[in-house]
Amino acid sequence: MSFEELYDKYFARIYNYLRYRLIERGAADDLVSVVFEKVLDKYGSFDPERHGLEPWLFAIARNTLNDYFRRRKVRGWLSITDHEDNIASAESVEAAAQRSEENAMLLGALAKLSEPERELIAMKFTLEMTNRDIAAETGLGESNVAVILFRAMKKLREILGPESL
Repeated sequence: MSFEELYDKYFARIYNYLRYRLIERGAADDLVSVVFEKVLDKYGSFDPERHGLEPWLFAIARNTLNDYFRRRKVRGWLSITDHEDNIASAESVEAAAQRSEENAMLLGALAKLSEPERELIAMKFTLEMTNRDIAAETGLGESNVAVILFRAMKKLREILGPESL
């Protein structure tokens, strides 16, 4: 697969993963560029027999995100007030307002979870990783991943109400 094909195939997933963790659109925009610069620099030395392409890409994204947090001494997520949604031109103002309100509620609920819970939720739902893949990536047991995700989703239901999820 060429770098261009890789970029086209994985850009949205990596961007969503970063956006889910950062909330601030500008920071996610910057970091996705850094991730793909690193991928481009290292793509020639990538060994598919050593590890799969997807885990390799998301390891780079995760390490880039961790570096970002360390550099800025950021713990957890940025303020929800920093979160801004762009309104699509075809979308009605009412629908955009409703979506924005729902996003704010979800982001507020997610902010009440621990960092490890948010990390696993991001991997599960934005990266669409299986529990087995998450376990391999994080070093946790597969059953431990399932329990953490179950409890985190239960907390979200309690915060948001059962009809929200």
